[in-house]
Amino acid sequence: MLKVDEIQALIPSNIKFSDLIYVCVVDVEGQIWYANTKFQKFVGQKPLSTCEVNFSECFPDLDNDELHSFWIDVIGRPNECIKLDIDQNEGSSSWEFSALMTLEGDFGGIMGVGYPKKVVVSSATDYSFPKDVNPAMDIFFQLDHKWQFLNVNHLGEKFFEQKKDKLLGQTLWQVYPEKDIYRYALEFKKAKESKTMRVFEDFSTLNGRWYKIYILPRKAGIDVIFKDISHIQNLSEEIQQLQLTLQSVLESSEESILLVGRDLKISGYNSKAEKFIKKQFKRELNDGDKFSNYLSEGLDEIFLKEAESILNGKFKSFESEIVLKGNNSKSLFTHKFFPLIDPFENIVGFGYAFKDVQESTSKEKKMKAQNRVMRDILHHQSTLLRSPLSSILGLLELIDHSQLDTENKKYLSYLKSLAQELDKIIRQNSKKVSDLD
Repeated sequence: MLKVDEIQALIPSNIKFSDLIYVCVVDVEGQIWYANTKFQKFVGQKPLSTCEVNFSECFPDLDNDELHSFWIDVIGRPNECIKLDIDQNEGSSSWEFSALMTLEGDFGGIMGVGYPKKVVVSSATDYSFPKDVNPAMDIFFQLDHKWQFLNVNHLGEKFFEQKKDKLLGQTLWQVYPEKDIYRYALEFKKAKESKTMRVFEDFSTLNGRWYKIYILPRKAGIDVIFKDISHIQNLSEEIQQLQLTLQSVLESSEESILLVGRDLKISGYNSKAEKFIKKQFKRELNDGDKFSNYLSEGLDEIFLKEAESILNGKFKSFESEIVLKGNNSKSLFTHKFFPLIDPFENIVGFGYAFKDVQESTSKEKKMKAQNRVMRDILHHQSTLLRSPLSSILGLLELIDHSQLDTENKKYLSYLKSLAQELDKIIRQNSKKVSDLD
């Protein structure tokens, strides 16, 4: 027998790494030397590459003597593939076994390739099972017309926490774990009376899992399948949470926002956009509407010119006037186009944010005009007033104090102090003008 790494080298990669089929290599005694991931998951064993597990241990229903004879038969026909069907609780599977030979023609083991198959669970089956279920891989049980168990697979045993031999003969309502049994009873009754399949979803409080439940009426009774959809339900909840988060972000924005897919159809919006569209276009905004229906006159031409670059992920921002149909007046708007990117960095569309800035722009222009007037005043103070004031200060210095009596000397000191204070104020205003510039 070859070493494990030598055996792996002989197995074709497309078989060895397949997620659809079981692959194993055994010796003449059935000891497993190699098993791929799918086979290990199927039998619920730890890694089977150390020759510690026999093939017969994985399928207890197989007869050891017959299995040994089968291995001998495979070795004796090195150029043939010999089929073997295995049916048991863990699920039915079909296998093909052949001798694994080296390039030199030496025996390397017996390679088995298997795949799960849908089992025929009732000879009284009136029609096939739905495509998205498999009685071998999902929880499955059969009931007669008195609601008594006729059959149950190994997943059903785990679900009801009872072995098959104890379940057989009991009624479903004696062992069913759900408290909301009346709803289930109603669905079972409808299926039985209408002779049509019933399908519904429910959360099991017993194990905290979501199931899609199929009730299929048969001639001999009813087939029931519980398909675990917890991963789908959890994903749906995550998506809903993301949508709530996105909507919260959209609503907190000061702008009106539309989310647009690559097909140029609206996939989301905030309440500000909804109100504007209703007022401007006299219609309700809905997901799936064409984006072009909500482009105001003039803006449609700008968008058509930039559409290709916007869909390629380019950010665009500009201002333009829109004629408001409510009062037939023009108002200035800002327009922003930004890319929408999925977790795989694919551009899936774009966002369009717009905002009426006419009032804020007018206020800003008014404020700028007021600032210009203030600067002019300060400029006049620093130039026109400063020159004569400097002359006054100079003349005050030339006055002969000896020619003044005590009363006039006092008035002169007041005048000089006030002139100096005025000069200080003008100098400070002049500095402020310089700092603004």
